[in-house]
Amino acid sequence: MPYFRGEPFEFVVHYVGGKIKRQGRGHSFWYLRMNSSIAVVPLNVRDVPFVFMDITSDYQNVTYQGQASYRFVNPELALETLNLAVNSYHRVPLSQDLEMLNQRVTNAINSAAGSEIQSRDLASVTRKFDEIAQAVRDRLAADPIISRYGIEIVSLVITSISPTPEVAKALEAEFREGLLRKADEATYARRAAAIEEERKIKEREMETERAVEARKKELIALASENQLKEALARGEAYAAENQKRLDQLQRELEMWKDVDAGRIAALGFKQLGEKGAGNITITTEVLSAMMQQRDV
Repeated sequence: MPYFRGEPFEFVVHYVGGKIKRQGRGHSFWYLRMNSSIAVVPLNVRDVPFVFMDITSDYQNVTYQGQASYRFVNPELALETLNLAVNSYHRVPLSQDLEMLNQRVTNAINSAAGSEIQSRDLASVTRKFDEIAQAVRDRLAADPIISRYGIEIVSLVITSISPTPEVAKALEAEFREGLLRKADEATYARRAAAIEEERKIKEREMETERAVEARKKELIALASENQLKEALARGEAYAAENQKRLDQLQRELEMWKDVDAGRIAALGFKQLGEKGAGNITITTEVLSAMMQQRDV
């Protein structure tokens, strides 16, 4: 009597005479080969890669590729629509239904993704991978074909969406021109900023020069004012000194006003003699004037 050993990632159903005798995850049992049949539903996640071509709303051909993963969540429902019987000895599937299921899942992905891509323009399609993938997942979750087989989409990722080479070159050229324009704008902005900063610096320099010149004028005016005050002070001092000398001289003259002129002359000759005058010349006119003054 053979023995069938189920794996933990398998849902095993043992049919005897066309009726279910036992079923469950990872079941192992003895069986009679003559009246038994065994079906195995894989419970592990299965990957389905895909590559499709479609056309956008602005009539541009694109190629998109990615990968979807699904698993059986209702093995009993899957066994109602799929033949998953296996050779109990070699564990080889007796039908191609599992491979056909992969193709059906791929077709459902193509239909859902095509609807999304056809409703968008090229720019939106090539930039919003995640948004498109999420929309496709939502469509597949509501797809009756998917739920009919007792499976669910675990994940779906779109890895690339590419236009035709000619369109890609045109987009690259447009994008490159855009980058160049932005670079030029940045260069112009830097130059304008540099010119503006240079203008501000020159204005500050001119303001500084004006402030220095104004300060110089203030200092010159202050110096001139000080010099004028100093000159006026010196003039007043000189005038006061002259007035003092004049007053002194006037007082001295007042002292000699009532003294005889001859005596004054004699006193003068005496002082000259005392000071050691070598020669004194007295003209007749001087002597006559002195004598006349004396007679008076």
